[in-house]
Amino acid sequence: MFPSPNSSQRASNGGSSLGIPSRNVSRKKVVLAPGHSPLDWAALTSKTPKHKLRGVNPNTPPAPYVRIPASEMKNHSSQDDCWTCINGKVYNITPYINFHPGGVEEIMKCAGRDGTALFNKYHSWVNPERLLENCMIGILSV
Repeated sequence: MFPSPNSSQRASNGGSSLGIPSRNVSRKKVVLAPGHSPLDWAALTSKTPKHKLRGVNPNTPPAPYVRIPASEMKNHSSQDDCWTCINGKVYNITPYINFHPGGVEEIMKCAGRDGTALFNKYHSWVNPERLLENCMIGILSV
């Protein structure tokens, strides 16, 4: 039988009663507006034409063929026009901002820049390509 850590050991290592360390990532709870759940996002992306979620002209080539310079990303850093890059792919996250479970303030931390490290810190289990596939604008060119 394994020894059970006492309460002082649990408190000192931040772990569970099983002695498993927990992630000490602080998150504040955000209440999303009605109609902004993950299921609502899925419904929206399934019904909305891709070019509208991408925020581009319908004649724009498909995302994998569009190269976006980092300097262009910086021009899209407001809540009304917001791009980010995750794993080398540039997404127009403007339509997603109000659906973000962490709230607007948190997602705006990656506005207009590469958000890969921040995304992976909080969402390592989430597949951004699936979540934002219809919002992909292109590939970041360095």
